[in-house]
Amino acid sequence: MLPHLRSVVGLALAASASASALTVLADGSNSTCLAQDAIQTASLFTGQEADAAGIQPGQAKSLTDAANFINFCSEQTLTNGRQLPDGSCNGIPMGKIPAAKNMISALITKPLPGDRLVANVTFEILVQTRNLHAGIQTNPAVSYYNAPQDVDEDGYVLGHCHVVIEELDSLRTLIAPDPLKFVFFRGINDAGVGGLLRAEVTGGLPTGFYRVCTMVAASNHQPVVMPLAQRGGQNDCARFAVVDLAEDGGYRP
Repeated sequence: MLPHLRSVVGLALAASASASALTVLADGSNSTCLAQDAIQTASLFTGQEADAAGIQPGQAKSLTDAANFINFCSEQTLTNGRQLPDGSCNGIPMGKIPAAKNMISALITKPLPGDRLVANVTFEILVQTRNLHAGIQTNPAVSYYNAPQDVDEDGYVLGHCHVVIEELDSLRTLIAPDPLKFVFFRGINDAGVGGLLRAEVTGGLPTGFYRVCTMVAASNHQPVVMPLAQRGGQNDCARFAVVDLAEDGGYRP
């Protein structure tokens, strides 16, 4: 093929590819372009400019980007719906953030702090939640962190709650536990009743000291995102002991 014909064919193919791309981009849900009305101009600034509000000593400069960090994860190992122990980069947006009046809170009501449970006896974990549309969780094997946080028609975050128990060396320990070491983990998949969620620890635990914590998450297992920095906590922990029956002296599990 003559050089000038090769150039013409190349231009034609490029035009065809561009037309196909435009067809795809016409569907906003499949768009690979950043919509003009989605650009957040605050990301242009570090937050430490001379005229910036709220500057305080010790603050760090924010990273900046003119396009919502849309390519932040380029050339990185992508999370891509997976749980990757060696780390990854997730480019999915944070998503919809609830109004302040719909912020989530959680309180463990069983076991209570300082409770003494009988060893190797089944017990129940109770979590009272507020403003969580519970019972919504995606497949964590293939959709982990794979979609933005969303809210229902009333503005409540769609999500669920996990509970985890870790062993401690004492109830007054000053040593932070290793997150890789836990003795019980459960995702509570149901919606609960009146915000009350339950998980059963079948067969109980051996004697020792423990911490039970909640991990409230959005549908795709990401920690819930709230609208205000200064707020109450979204999660709770309680420390308790597990003892032999003879040592327990009549304390109920």
